[in-house]
Amino acid sequence: MRPLISPTTVWALMQATIVVALLLLVSGAGNPAMTLEGRGDPATERAVEVLIDQSGADPGRRTDLIASIPDGFVSVMGYRPALIDINGTLSLGEPIGACSSPVHLAFDMEPTCKGHDFGYDLLRYAAVIDAPLGEWARPLIDDWWYAEMHERCNLTHAGVTGLACHGQVLATEAIIDVNSWREGNGPPIEENPWRYLGALALLPVALAAAVRSRRNAPLHPIGGLQAAPAAFALTR
Repeated sequence: MRPLISPTTVWALMQATIVVALLLLVSGAGNPAMTLEGRGDPATERAVEVLIDQSGADPGRRTDLIASIPDGFVSVMGYRPALIDINGTLSLGEPIGACSSPVHLAFDMEPTCKGHDFGYDLLRYAAVIDAPLGEWARPLIDDWWYAEMHERCNLTHAGVTGLACHGQVLATEAIIDVNSWREGNGPPIEENPWRYLGALALLPVALAAAVRSRRNAPLHPIGGLQAAPAAFALTR
C-alpha cells in the first residue's frame, strides 16, 4: 500500500519551511531590535515563571496562578486572564486569544495559543510600565509553547495525522523563532500581517519546487532520506 505521505514530501515540507523562515528574515532586515538587559519588573518575571512551570500536579497551582497576575495587568491590558486547561495542566490564558502566530494552527491548538498570547501580553505589560523583561523571557515563553503544542500532538493524534501535527509545530517554531530574533527577544511588536501572508503565499511554490528537485534524488539505504543539509539547522 502506497504511504499517504511519502518521505520525499516530508523532506519537501522541511525545505519549504526553511524558505519561509528565510523570507521572514529578509523581510525584516533593517528593523530595529531591542537589547534588554536585566530581569525587568519582578512581578511580571514571577508571572512568567509560574506560567511556564510544568509541574502541574501541585495542588496549590490555582492559587499560585491567580496570585501571579501583576497588580496593574488588568487595568493596563484590558482583560483578566482566565484559568484554562492546557494538556491536563491548569494554566492562565488570554480569554479570546487568537494565537500570536502568522501560521494558521489546526489540530485544536486553541488552549496552547491562549497561554502563549497571555505570555506575550506579560511582555507587553512590562514594557508599558517601563520595566521590560530581559531577553531571557521571550524565548522561555516560546519554548514552553512549542513543548505544549508537541504534547498536544502526542495526546490527541497518532499515525500520519500525528506526523502532520508535529510538522505544523516545527514550521511554527521556525517562523516564530525568526520573528522573536528579529525583535531582539523583546516585547512583541504589532506589525503589518501582509509581510507574513506574502511569505506564506509562496509556500506552495516552494513545496512544488522542492518535490520536483527531490523526485529523482537517490534515497538513503537505511532511513529513506538523504542527510538533511546544514541549512536545516536554521529552523531551531
